[in-house]
Amino acid sequence: MLIRSEALVLAVISYNDSDAIVKTYTAETGFAAFYIKGFFKGKKARQKKAIFQPNALIEIQFAYKNKDGLSYVKEAGLIYHYKHLNYDFDKLNVSTFLREVLLESLKNEQADTDLFQFIKQKFIALDQQKFEANFHLFFLVELMQKLGFSPDLGTKGRFFDLMNGQFIDNLPLGPYLNEEEAALFKYVLGMVFASKQDMKLAQGQRKTVLDSLMKYYAQHIAQFKIPKSLAVFNQLYE
Repeated sequence: MLIRSEALVLAVISYNDSDAIVKTYTAETGFAAFYIKGFFKGKKARQKKAIFQPNALIEIQFAYKNKDGLSYVKEAGLIYHYKHLNYDFDKLNVSTFLREVLLESLKNEQADTDLFQFIKQKFIALDQQKFEANFHLFFLVELMQKLGFSPDLGTKGRFFDLMNGQFIDNLPLGPYLNEEEAALFKYVLGMVFASKQDMKLAQGQRKTVLDSLMKYYAQHIAQFKIPKSLAVFNQLYE
């Protein structure tokens, strides 16, 4: 069955000296992986690398097998050309980190047109708009809304129960955020849910919130691995 769909390239993995496996999230089938012959060597290697690069927004026609198998590409092309993202230090670092989060978060996801459009528009906005230091925090909070595991802001308490997504006064048996972490977490959630852009955070606070978000993701997405780039990302913005 031939399918045509928009997609975001999440990862390119070397299969051998000349071929590659490209992992994507597509609007029509959800997570999908493709076998790309002649990616590193051959007459069209340069063209394939230009299209199937990490972060690329593409339109692809492919013979769809199943969610767990490798599909084969018939046609592919870019649907958006980044003007700044690949050359701006901050934007590139943010996009790389978010792409790694998406790879972990979407590896079991089915098709969701609204989710794909959200991701697509956010990456275009990151490219086009002035860099905002809190962009990745807004993205991650909105993404967990889309994925269906938003915390319950109606609950009150000094601590945050990571497993149950609630603010509580008594220490839970499972993993939790301490008072300082929970207060910052609730502040950021409230600002994002209220669509307020003037969020004020010091760099250390931003790091605390990001670490808290990754802990929360790890509790609610099966086999979620915190991206290796998190440590590098935090070091760059200490």
